[in-house]
Amino acid sequence: MTETPPAPRGRRRSAQSHQAILRAANDLIREDGYSNLSIEGIAARAGVGKQTIYRWWPSKGAVAVDALIAQFEVSATWTDTGDFRADYLDHLRRFATLVTDPAFGPHIAALTCEALHDPAVAEVLQLRVMGPSRAAHRENVARAQADGTVRDDIDIDLAIDMMYAPFWFRLFTRVVPLSELDPVALGQAVLRALEPRAVDGGSD
Repeated sequence: MTETPPAPRGRRRSAQSHQAILRAANDLIREDGYSNLSIEGIAARAGVGKQTIYRWWPSKGAVAVDALIAQFEVSATWTDTGDFRADYLDHLRRFATLVTDPAFGPHIAALTCEALHDPAVAEVLQLRVMGPSRAAHRENVARAQADGTVRDDIDIDLAIDMMYAPFWFRLFTRVVPLSELDPVALGQAVLRALEPRAVDGGSD
């Protein structure tokens, strides 16, 4: 029987440092907010040097994206049961719980704002969060159009905007509290707008 050789000590140490940095960043974001996050603070909390952090991430924003990504991936995963309506409402409930969580919502909003003037953060956010999420939603809507659940005369990206934009609008503007947005009521309104239009079968 062939035994798998143990991972080199240096590789294990690197993996441990990588995880320690992400845990430190996540803890500091929860404790002090993203605006107070710094590479120096992350390094001190993780027990590593700043150069160790810069080996993997170009900025604090890039570290923060990776630190928050696990929460987003768990809550943003679409459970496909074959019933688009039920799956969307289920996903919307979980998404609402995530973005209204003080440990996530304000920080992903701050990161998104920083991405406007920090290309490194914008790239990481697009590659790790927004891009994959959008691609998955396109597939979901395309399948729903194919099976007749969603009208086929609407642009897929427009449909996705309708499905999720109210959350982001309230998160950023705070004109109306995000916590007052009922995900089920929103989802049902969106589904009514997306459902195929009845064909007028009137006679001459």
